[in-house]
Amino acid sequence: MTEKTLPYTRQDICNRFLDSVRHSVVLGLEVVSATEECVRVRMPWREDLVGNPETGVMHGGAIFAMMDQAGGMAITCRTFPTFEITPTIDFRVDHLRSPGKGRAVVCEARCYRLTTHVAFVSVTTWEEEGDEEPIATGLATYTRLKIDKAGTVVGQ
Repeated sequence: MTEKTLPYTRQDICNRFLDSVRHSVVLGLEVVSATEECVRVRMPWREDLVGNPETGVMHGGAIFAMMDQAGGMAITCRTFPTFEITPTIDFRVDHLRSPGKGRAVVCEARCYRLTTHVAFVSVTTWEEEGDEEPIATGLATYTRLKIDKAGTVVGQ
């Protein structure tokens, strides 16, 4: 099967990935776009995600979790249509500033290098509709665990 004749897209696979990870569901993560080059993920602002009740700013841990999930999906987009399990080896994040109160955040992850056993990803996060000034940037490495029957859809 070629990419054009597959019954699913990169975005379909990313959505299935998000739906299968409990904390992604709890955080309300949404795949905005998924291409071979990158994936964009959105996390809505919600009161239960606030880290400091006095400022109403989203918790940095929620932002980090979104960035990590997006990093894994960037690898999935790069290796599509095969699928690999990609546990995080290392992730360095620079929290540059806080997002505004009530502002959703969006991150873009790019898998910029693949080796036989390791994937390298860069991630940048912004306030929604404010991509001129990032709130966080990160570099991550993930181990590549290839699985049998990669690229097949469960139940088919």
